[in-house]
Amino acid sequence: MKQLTYVLAAVFAVASAFVACKSDDELEYSSDCYIKSVVLGNLSRTIYSKTSSGADTTYSVTVTGSSFPMSINHVEGTITNATPLPINTDLTRVTATVSSQGLVVYATDADAESWAQLTSKDTLDLSSPLLLRVIATDGLSHRDYHISLKMRQDEADKYTWTQLSTVSRLGEHTAVKMLVPASGGMEASLPLILSSDADGACYVSSTASASSDWAETPCKGLPATADVSTAVCFGGAYWLTSTDGHLYTSADAVEWDEEPQTEGLAPKLFAASSSALYASVAVSGGTAVVCSADGSTWQQMPTEDTIDGEIEAGVTYTQANGNRRVLVATAAGAAQTFDIWSLLEGYEKTWTLFSDDELYTYRLPKSGQLSIVAYNNRLFAFNGTALHISDDNGINWKTDSYATLPDGIDEVRSAATIGEYIYLLAGNQLWQTRLNSYGE
Repeated sequence: MKQLTYVLAAVFAVASAFVACKSDDELEYSSDCYIKSVVLGNLSRTIYSKTSSGADTTYSVTVTGSSFPMSINHVEGTITNATPLPINTDLTRVTATVSSQGLVVYATDADAESWAQLTSKDTLDLSSPLLLRVIATDGLSHRDYHISLKMRQDEADKYTWTQLSTVSRLGEHTAVKMLVPASGGMEASLPLILSSDADGACYVSSTASASSDWAETPCKGLPATADVSTAVCFGGAYWLTSTDGHLYTSADAVEWDEEPQTEGLAPKLFAASSSALYASVAVSGGTAVVCSADGSTWQQMPTEDTIDGEIEAGVTYTQANGNRRVLVATAAGAAQTFDIWSLLEGYEKTWTLFSDDELYTYRLPKSGQLSIVAYNNRLFAFNGTALHISDDNGINWKTDSYATLPDGIDEVRSAATIGEYIYLLAGNQLWQTRLNSYGE
């Protein structure tokens, strides 16, 4: 260990210089030896992309190492990053600033033939663990740490789909709607599914786990005019409206009762928030949105305000800033795109039509049955066999190379979010996805 001898000589040289400045009474050698902190320098990451002609290409970007704090375990003698570095980060050329009590040297392992003193200018290969040794100023004591780096094996901003199961009977049903379970009687991480057949008979399908068979139970108390596409979960119960405007509610999605309401109102449910049910009603000059806190008393929001066209889909959600928003998509006649209307919940303001916004550049195309869900501060519009995403609360809708639909799936019939996951029904297949970074 010739190199370590040189390093120890350096330690004693520093100690000797220290001694030269002190009297005999003040002379003190310390046995303390530990690492106080480690801060990574900037690293390089390779991005794989394609040129405008479709050819494969790569380029490099800088990863700010200080954004990935290093955790030191003095008991186990390990140092690593709590948050993994992005995929394809170069771990073979790493710089780091190490603060310590004692002199730090490094080697590939404890039996190495040579050690080197660590400086902030050294480039380290951390593609495999590296040994750091802290040598006390007394030259007798030392402490070892193994430093390593964790790196993601996937794109943090990417969504990966998994097919959970096939709900066979759904292929025979004409309408379906996925719902978040309203009670603890079912697996909280999985949706339940309301469906109806050509004769208007309604069913609820549920399962205890993704690997179990789905149990289908006929619904009771619903007429043949029940519209399962309007079903929502609100106040710990399920609600839906019929095509002739009657309102029904259920505690378990099996036994349904009609809910008394204002005569002649004929609402059509499209969404629910934590505080209100939302429905559309036909009025002179267009469509009005009404809301209710109990299902029996309704008020138009805002008063005297109407929107053009019939509501094809709607969603309520809370923005990152805490504002609660109601958003609906409408389409008139043979229109090739949807109009998007938005309103802040709890404020007496007019509906905002985003197609009138000068920032509205990318419209949401109309290509099939539409479902809109809010997830991770984004809006996802499942539209036939297409997926468009809005990062600005519905003003613009774009495709995202990191968020795509599974290859070869049938048209999406319904979508829902539960916790970290997005679920969708395509044909009779149930799929699940989440942002990869949630899996850390």
